[in-house]
Formats: sequence, C-alpha cells, structure tokens
Amino acid sequence: MRLPIALSLTFCLWLSGCQSQAAQHVHTAPDESLTNTYWKLLTVDDNPVVVADNVREAHIVLHIENARLEGATGCNTLSGGYQHSGEWLSFHPITTTKMACPPAQMQSEQAMLNALQHTKRWEIDGSRLALTNANGEPLAVFEAVHLY
Repeated sequence: MRLPIALSLTFCLWLSGCQSQAAQHVHTAPDESLTNTYWKLLTVDDNPVVVADNVREAHIVLHIENARLEGATGCNTLSGGYQHSGEWLSFHPITTTKMACPPAQMQSEQAMLNALQHTKRWEIDGSRLALTNANGEPLAVFEAVHLY
C-alpha cells in the first residue's frame, strides 16, 4: 500500500515541478534595437500624433553608419545626426524639408522636432521606444515597425 502513495506523491511533485518550470519560461518579446529600426511616432507630450491621408507617417530611423538620423515628421522629411552612449541619446543638427501642410500636421511636426531637440535619454520596452528629457520627463513614444 505504501508504494501507490509514494508513486502518487512523486507524480504530484513531478507534475507541480513541471508547471513551475513552464511558468518561469513565459515567452516575452525581446526588446527592439535602438539603431536600424523603423520607429513610428505614436505620441508627443502625451498627445496622440495626427496622421493625414497620403502623407508619410511620422517616424525616425537611427542608422549605425555615421550615426545618421533619417525620418519624416508627418509633413516633411528630416535628417541629421545623433549621439548615443548607454542610456543617453541626443540629436543634433536636425534639418527638414520646408513643405507647408495642414495646421494639425504642422503642429505635430513642431512638437516632434521639439521632442527630438530636448531628448537626453531613451528606454526600450519590447517594441516601444520612449524618449525623455534630462529629468526623465516623457517627450515622445515610438513603436517599432517591421517593413518586411
């Protein structure tokens, strides 16, 4: 009679051990790379970005080569450079094309450019990139987009 109880106890321990192992290996998506990733702008100063029809969405790409920044504001294209070290990130001279757009897109563009100019830190959580100022206050949030 002791053998069936011992087998039952062993089976229960084995089963609960497997369950706790499975719980420890919950799959979470790895963080995206800061560089060479297409980052679509979601919010600026906690405000959702205005998206217009037939206009490139606001986004940035930080190319590793020559620490080059490229993207679009939702109205104009942008380019420039960046410096990156650990959690620190800054963008420097940012230039844009000079097309006129509807007022909502122009406001979003100015907010985006202002956020990039004041960026001092960055953090990636999965597919989200948050840019903050030196005090850790949020400036903009982007989402990684895979083009293929």
